[in-house]
Amino acid sequence: MTLRWKLIAVLAVLVVFSAVGVYPIVAARYGIHSPAVLIDKQLKLGLDLKGGVHLVLRVQTDDALRLQTEQEMERLRADLMTKGIMVGKIAMPDITHFVVEGVPPAQDAAFRAAATEVGTSFDRGSGSNGTYTFTMKPNIQVNLREEAVVQARETIERRVNELGVTEPSIAQQGANGDEILVQLPGVTDVDRAKEIIRSTGLLELKIVEQGPAATREALLVNGQEPAGMEIVPGSSGTPGDAANTVFYLVRKVAAVTGKDLRNARPTIDENNQPAVSFTLNTDGGRRFGTVTGENIGR
Repeated sequence: MTLRWKLIAVLAVLVVFSAVGVYPIVAARYGIHSPAVLIDKQLKLGLDLKGGVHLVLRVQTDDALRLQTEQEMERLRADLMTKGIMVGKIAMPDITHFVVEGVPPAQDAAFRAAATEVGTSFDRGSGSNGTYTFTMKPNIQVNLREEAVVQARETIERRVNELGVTEPSIAQQGANGDEILVQLPGVTDVDRAKEIIRSTGLLELKIVEQGPAATREALLVNGQEPAGMEIVPGSSGTPGDAANTVFYLVRKVAAVTGKDLRNARPTIDENNQPAVSFTLNTDGGRRFGTVTGENIGR
């Protein structure tokens, strides 16, 4: 009696294994798509059995710190010019510091007032001869590095979803948590996958001061870019067509960056044309309102 039940149990296990483990694989091999309840149970093959892409990416978190320091430095430069506070020199010696030299004694109080907003992210240290050094706060550095990794991981996840990869694996790793492991089973076009995943995306909204111009040189002043400005290429026709490349002089300070976005989605504008609708966080919304209010009609 006991032996008979053991045989029945073994046969039952074999039937279940065949139905759940073997049948979906055989069905997939011969293009059979039913019954759906069993097809859905097909085992997902990993890289060792199916092949694919295995990448370990390191996020350049220094870039996030450099961008923040440059933005704060240029924002202060623009604010000083608006308020008529003339200083000798503003420079960024490294990714977490910028230095202001030559603050006139008569305008020292006005300078300190103008630099108040910078104090949210930077500690201000004063030196001799009207020199001030701004150092990014340690907690801001940690937050920016962590945000850079999280944003990179989320971006990669969205791009992988667009590739239509089944059962991808995306995870943070590394001693500093700045590495992202990407495994894409079954992907055969390795170069295309790498190009899509590793390409850099940076969103900045900036005010245009001059342009479009046919050449970069046409926007230079005495052979150089004006202080607080930069020249960027654009397109006057078909994207990617070098013959249609034009140039614009824009402020280095971005009114809004991608980190200020809470969400963005495709929509239709009042002329029934494709558009992008977006929502900003509180700080981004305040800065966006200020810069657009100051440039009405432009």
